[in-house]
Amino acid sequence: MRLELVKSSNPLYQKFRRSHYIPDRGTMGQQLQYLIFYGSEVVGIIGGASAVFANQARDEFFGLAEEAEVKIQQLNSIVNNNVFRLEYPAPNLATIVLSIWRKRIMEDWEKLYGVPIAGFETFVVEERLWNGKTRNGACYRADNWEMVGITRGYGKTNARGREIKDKTLRSKKLVYCLRIKGRELCDSYAAAWNDLDLKRDLRKRRDQMLSDPLDIVLDVIRGET
Repeated sequence: MRLELVKSSNPLYQKFRRSHYIPDRGTMGQQLQYLIFYGSEVVGIIGGASAVFANQARDEFFGLAEEAEVKIQQLNSIVNNNVFRLEYPAPNLATIVLSIWRKRIMEDWEKLYGVPIAGFETFVVEERLWNGKTRNGACYRADNWEMVGITRGYGKTNARGREIKDKTLRSKKLVYCLRIKGRELCDSYAAAWNDLDLKRDLRKRRDQMLSDPLDIVLDVIRGET
């Protein structure tokens, strides 16, 4: 089992992303996406992105500040597991992948963005699946995440960086969080959005970390022969 860091435009990543139950509306802010390999076969994707700005249950769990400017800084150290698609029916595999991914993204996030991750969040739409089972975040509970609340609707970000609720989703979403022991919330971070030099440096470091697309294709071909 291994993860390969790729661009969101990677064809293999997009193949799995299109079949994810939450539509892809694009992701604002910081983000890292991975292909999930089981042997030489790509069996899914998993990713992390900037935390959502507003969620009361999450805010209370991490003890986030009410003052917006302070809260924005603190949120830089919380990562949203915004996508997780796994297409391989092995027992407990989802929990194993989550554990591997957390350790991997903690290293990659700090290396790329310079911020130690202090915690994770995710939102699971609870609904009955085609096989009669209910999606309820069991793999997160098995990985020691806590269900801290329930919310409804999708959050999406407008051009001014403000989150807007999309109430078209009627199913409830379960809010899961995980705090990393010994890690403090961020209190200062220089974003690259309005600094061209920082943006170029960030893009260069990101490209250096990405897996070679050709190597990934060759791995898949070798596994099929």
